[in-house]
Amino acid sequence: MYCCEKKCNICYLAIRISLIVILLIWNITLTSIVSNENPAHINSFNYAPENLQDGGYITFDTNRVIEKNDITHQEGSSDFIINKEGNYYIQFNTTVYEPPSTGKETTLSVYLEHNNATIYGTTVGETVANAYQTVNLSFGVIVKANSGDVLRIKNNSRTVVELLQPNITIIRIK
Repeated sequence: MYCCEKKCNICYLAIRISLIVILLIWNITLTSIVSNENPAHINSFNYAPENLQDGGYITFDTNRVIEKNDITHQEGSSDFIINKEGNYYIQFNTTVYEPPSTGKETTLSVYLEHNNATIYGTTVGETVANAYQTVNLSFGVIVKANSGDVLRIKNNSRTVVELLQPNITIIRIK
């Protein structure tokens, strides 16, 4: 009987040590995941509606969140400056209001520019048949950017539009 108890105690001790090791590994893993630095990101938007000429760039009057300085933006500006080379996820959304200036069928459209070149896959638009209509426009894209590059969003509607709370988020993902 003594021999069996001794083996069981050894088994229990081995199980306890294994569980402690597993818990330590789990704790270290969770700590490293939680303590990793947040990726660089910025979120900017407008409180007030913005009237935007055709070919004009959306200006963002408020920087809600800025984490790190990999991306910079001056409030009231259209330009988002990349300060660190990498891959960036850009997400944009807005509601566009068609003022009664045209009174005819119009496509309300915007797109993202990277150093004055259109980023394909970001041109979004909706056709309105009457004045006083609103449409929602949004896109998400990943862009490889170098230090000093400029990102901004352009009105491509061939008319003046009113933007209601445009919102942009840029996250450095690598």
